[in-house]
Amino acid sequence: MKTASQKKSQTRNLVVIGTLVLLVSFIGFRLYANKKEINERSEAVPKGITAMPVKVASAQLKNLDKSLRFTGSFEARKTLPLIAEAQGSITQLNIREGQSVSRGMVVARIDPTAIQSNLATATASYNNAVKNKERYERLVEAGAISQKQYEDVALNVENARASLTSIQQQMKYTVVHSPMSGIIGEVKVEQGSFATMGMQLGSVVDISSLKMVLKVPEEDVIKLKKGQPVSIQTDVYPDHTFKGNVTLISVQADAGRKYDVEVEVKNNNAYSLKAGMFGTAALDAQSADQGEKLFIPRKAIVGSIKDAQVFVLGANNQVALRNVEVQNASGEDVIVLNGLKPNEKVITTGQINLQEGQTVRVVE
Repeated sequence: MKTASQKKSQTRNLVVIGTLVLLVSFIGFRLYANKKEINERSEAVPKGITAMPVKVASAQLKNLDKSLRFTGSFEARKTLPLIAEAQGSITQLNIREGQSVSRGMVVARIDPTAIQSNLATATASYNNAVKNKERYERLVEAGAISQKQYEDVALNVENARASLTSIQQQMKYTVVHSPMSGIIGEVKVEQGSFATMGMQLGSVVDISSLKMVLKVPEEDVIKLKKGQPVSIQTDVYPDHTFKGNVTLISVQADAGRKYDVEVEVKNNNAYSLKAGMFGTAALDAQSADQGEKLFIPRKAIVGSIKDAQVFVLGANNQVALRNVEVQNASGEDVIVLNGLKPNEKVITTGQINLQEGQTVRVVE
């Protein structure tokens, strides 16, 4: 016989089990209904919408654009330091930044007191050596001394002369001259400063001509020739075109695989340029290529330029992946050497999701 508590427990278990069965049945029904609804929606979508939307461009024959444009900065053609070649206090400083100087102009004087003292001593030593030589000449002629003794005295004269010449040169070094005509770029000392040998007092910059330094990529540097003309536009003189010539093409690329190309530009007072200004240089590629070339947009290339492929739009809007041989060109296009014909259409956007034979939908 079951007790009342056992019957009550059994009834509670049946209620729980029944509730679980109902809950599982409800969840299963909802999942089935959702799946059915999803299938009905997918069947209702028109098949044409599944085609991948892409943009296309036609392979076109056109003349090769030989114009090249590069941005660069102007630099002084030549900058020379003003170096102290003597030691002492700077007693006179005749320059300031931005001042025009001519070649040979005295830019500074260094206190010569110490050198003057050495010069007086060296002069006295030399004069004494000369007198000794004259006395020994008479003695050697009389046979009173040996030839070896005379030669030693004569050597002393040469040593004294060399010492005197050296100190006289040091005396000249107390006056600092400008090594060339130009503009004082900077002054690093003040009057009264103590100068040592080799100290830079300042610098002089030659801006009668400037050089414009261009960074040219490897595919374009081979199209340039030394001496070719260059037209330059600047922001500071937008209505004036400067003329120059290529004077140097670097033989070594930098870390970015670009080459330095220098263009010399004559400066003038009406449109004065300064080092550090920027400009845009226009050049014509010096290439033997003539006639029309087949071009496609660079963005149509799948993979690298070396192993290039393109998706070509075919019949029924189906695409085919085709190997092509291309040549790098400046700008947004590349030259097609093999693999395409004029007016064939290539895919320019959406290639990453395309497969061979897939149907696409062309959009504007």
